[in-house]
Amino acid sequence: MVMPRAVRHINETRALEALLDLGAMSRADLARELGVTRSTASSIVASLMASGLVIDEASPPDSNPIRTGRPSKRVELHPKHAIFLGADIGVGRITIAAIDLASNVVALETVNYDLADTSPSVVTTLLAKEVSSLVLKLGLREAIKGLSISVPGVVDLKGRVIRAPLLEWKNVPILDLLKTSLPDITIARVDHDANAFAVADLNSRKDSPVSEAVYIFADAGVGGCVVSGGNILRGFNGYGGEIGHIVVGERGYFHPTPVDGSFESFVSRDAILARYRELGGKAESISEFLKSLTDKDPIALQVINDWSHYLGRGIATLTSILNPEKIYIGGGLGPLLNLAHSQVIESMRKHLLPDSYEPQIELSELGIEAPAIGAAMMLHREFFEFDTKMLFGTS
Repeated sequence: MVMPRAVRHINETRALEALLDLGAMSRADLARELGVTRSTASSIVASLMASGLVIDEASPPDSNPIRTGRPSKRVELHPKHAIFLGADIGVGRITIAAIDLASNVVALETVNYDLADTSPSVVTTLLAKEVSSLVLKLGLREAIKGLSISVPGVVDLKGRVIRAPLLEWKNVPILDLLKTSLPDITIARVDHDANAFAVADLNSRKDSPVSEAVYIFADAGVGGCVVSGGNILRGFNGYGGEIGHIVVGERGYFHPTPVDGSFESFVSRDAILARYRELGGKAESISEFLKSLTDKDPIALQVINDWSHYLGRGIATLTSILNPEKIYIGGGLGPLLNLAHSQVIESMRKHLLPDSYEPQIELSELGIEAPAIGAAMMLHREFFEFDTKMLFGTS
């Protein structure tokens, strides 16, 4: 491509990134941020406005009401120019999120489905119906840039679900199924729900991003995402981060896979409830178990001790292998971590060599909707990346 066009593409992409990260700014401020002249910044803004990506700020702040003279006009991203969809296929529920160009969540909906029939055709048909309904509600069909899916299972790089035990799926070509069900929407990718959770959490944090971290998404099962060098560690064929299947004991409390003693068989939601029932307690949901726990039920207290022991042991194993700076935990079991944080740390410390580095263990502020938001954010982030095909003739 012609060099001036390449330079323009790079500068426009950098300008969009600056507006995304820093918010509305004047052309002069944008010039300083990009290290270009004011006339170049004005030219960049004019081009982005012509494309509909940037607009004049809707309501500029009056930060200096006594200043005389005409204030500088500020520009900002045009939120409605692009909408990115994400859908999380959970165990018994589907959550769909929509975010705009400015990274605002503009829609978030959840629909439950019967676990008596989790066949791929039934679940994908329901998902397609709900996505189509949401697109109609948004009224921005032309702005939809695509849909990204997250699932509670192992996904290869071609969008095939290799296995999702809690859904009883094996070798499901979900990407192809959805392309058939939603022919008018670009189905961009299928990914593990823990990877999507990590993307959502990383983008929600105001502090400096952590380059070495492990994300644990604990709900009906346990998924994991390893972030190394600021990037998701996917491994040879996309299966990286399957920490739910590492072995931390002899035999767990419930058995979603043939792997005895797996991490998720000890610390997932279903493991907690199975252990509680095994010891004589009665609870059909985590909320019921939490009530027993807050009521100081001895059986519930024993279960939380067991849970903390195995969660700490698993974290210690991951720490010995990966040496993360932080461990982030999300999903439906967040309240348990709040109640047992010190116990989990004690168990982790017990299973590490003396004087080992101990990562900080933090609870993500995001809820079970995080994978759907993260799936949408994956598409959103791609929109702001350099077009390598345009620049270098590669994909």
